[in-house]
Amino acid sequence: KLRLYKRLWRNAMAAAGGANGASGGYPAADGGAPASAGAVVAFSPLLPAPDVAFWQRLTAKKLDELRLDSRELVTTGYYEAPSSAASQPKCFLLGESFSEEPGFPAGSVSVRGHLKNFNTKEEFRDFLSSGARAARVTEAAVALREAILSGDALKDPVKLRPMIIVAFADLKKYHFAYTVGFPVLGPPGADAWSSFRAPCPAVDAGFPRSVLSKLSQQLQEDAALCNAGAFLLVRSGESWDVRSLASLLDITEAPSDEVAIGFMDSSADVAPGWPLRNLILALAHHRPGQWRILAFRDPHLCSRGPDVPPRSRVFHVDARAAGASLAMAAPPPPEAQFAGWAKIQNFDLTAFLDKKRIAADAVDLNLKLMKWRLLPELEPERMKERSFLLLGSGTLGCSVARTLMGWGVRRMTFVDSGKVSLSNPVRQSLFTHQDAADGRSKALAASEAVKAVMPDAEVEHLELEIPMPGHSHQSADGLKTAFTRLRDLIARHDVVCMLTDSRESRWLPSLLICSAQRQKDSGRPPPLGITVALGFDSFLVSRQTYQKSPSACYFCNDMSAPADSIAFRTLDQQCTVTRPGLSGLSSSIAVELIAALVQHKDGFGAGFAEGDQESPLGKVPHQIRGYLADYRLAPAETEPFPKCICCSQAVIDRYDAEGLAFIERVTANSSELESISGLKDMKEAVREDEVIGFDDFDDM
Repeated sequence: KLRLYKRLWRNAMAAAGGANGASGGYPAADGGAPASAGAVVAFSPLLPAPDVAFWQRLTAKKLDELRLDSRELVTTGYYEAPSSAASQPKCFLLGESFSEEPGFPAGSVSVRGHLKNFNTKEEFRDFLSSGARAARVTEAAVALREAILSGDALKDPVKLRPMIIVAFADLKKYHFAYTVGFPVLGPPGADAWSSFRAPCPAVDAGFPRSVLSKLSQQLQEDAALCNAGAFLLVRSGESWDVRSLASLLDITEAPSDEVAIGFMDSSADVAPGWPLRNLILALAHHRPGQWRILAFRDPHLCSRGPDVPPRSRVFHVDARAAGASLAMAAPPPPEAQFAGWAKIQNFDLTAFLDKKRIAADAVDLNLKLMKWRLLPELEPERMKERSFLLLGSGTLGCSVARTLMGWGVRRMTFVDSGKVSLSNPVRQSLFTHQDAADGRSKALAASEAVKAVMPDAEVEHLELEIPMPGHSHQSADGLKTAFTRLRDLIARHDVVCMLTDSRESRWLPSLLICSAQRQKDSGRPPPLGITVALGFDSFLVSRQTYQKSPSACYFCNDMSAPADSIAFRTLDQQCTVTRPGLSGLSSSIAVELIAALVQHKDGFGAGFAEGDQESPLGKVPHQIRGYLADYRLAPAETEPFPKCICCSQAVIDRYDAEGLAFIERVTANSSELESISGLKDMKEAVREDEVIGFDDFDDM
């Protein structure tokens, strides 16, 4: 173990040299014998120790704050005096390292610097291999020099401990590559700091156990003193008074046995820790001479028994003015700059994260990239937070759900009464052959498929046969139960997508959505109604009236009440006969229309008239018709038909007044809708020669 420790230590020291990787004339601390008088002082490097929370916090800042901005972040780490002889000199980086006032544990000594996260691994590599790294160290050296010259570094010793963190965060894989440097200034080569006397235990250099124990107590009680990490010691009889490092400027005489410097040492080895290097430079500049430096390593001595020997050491350093002059030249010469770079390391955050959380963040990242790169005004959270009721879990339901997942939508409810058949999986993308072979419920199979793709999705399913006009086969109790459940489902969702494969099955949901627009005491906004319908090579996407923003519903073009279209169907009528690409196209357009409405300043009530403001995602038509034969889309503004069998005032009034009783009569005899709406009287008043026939391809 000792040999392994020495080898690791030597590797760390080799990586902790100058800006170009050189050690700058300072020998590595290898755990050998103490240096003798006149020997060059060696220093034990600080080893960066970022924890999991640090990378998690950087991830959050990158995604939510920095985005593609690569500006540097102020970052604070800390080290501690070693708690045992085996402690390594680590600089800890925590989640709160990005805070202005990080809540580090008691006994911590701050190390402050900047983190630069590159957007690409190529930029990261170029920084490390080009002159940019040396330039960044020079920048830190200039700032360090100014802090020492002005005396600010004595008032705030944290400025003597600069830090540079360079990283690349691959947030698609949650992998991080990084290196950390701790820049210092010092005389190079033969002019390096040297000892005028061999280092020794503190108890042999005028600092008995009682003094060290008292200092331990004082540092525990005075967080500011401990955080400063360096202080002046002035003898007072048999004890020593602790003063701020700035008090050094009040001393006019040369260093003597009555004065010493104390610092919180990061090292447990025979060599002092890396943070001492810039402190020696400050001493050599302001008060040059032969200094006794107490490397304090007993943070818990005051609470330990007398049988625990102190481990603090005293180093006798010749802080020569000539050495300071070499290092403090303007600008600092490259040979006087040492970065203390740690080896490039990699960190895999996925080993510490829940896989579901990783998947969720990856989905959200794709959406945030749209905001970062192309559309700053986009707010993806608006779509993500909506809940969707999908009435129909077949061809359209599967396609709509797939596109909703792409927008990060988690909350969906599937409603369907059918089973997966063998013809379904090739067109209905949430199902498999096994689902069909097992005859599984479409609603259940679809909900489980969504969870398999998006593990954090909140998906519900319900097997329900929607009551339909002209379908009188349901029992009174069954009709009541189905009606109540459907009404409650619609009331608690933000968007209702009508995706069923029969026309009449869309009538009751459309009516309930119309009625919900009137309710003002429900405690939540009414739902938006979206209909998607398919022909052989054409489709319709339509949104109906939302509060005070009128538009036609799915039935506004009907000239008759919906009837039972399911009974007596031949084989070709029992299947959805449509071009295979149509469902995905229409479903995608429907979801994109919802997304555009969500981003609009007027929300679901946005208009489409000329002069109306657009959404950040573009126009928000009331209706979109698509024609695959000539690859054409036709967006349109619509208005409600006053005699509509679904959304007309008379029909909604009758439903609001009678409720379930009205639904029971309509399911038994849908022709009542023509009488209530006034459609019957209108048709009787129209002469045959006043009717003009046209289809979707005619010029209007």
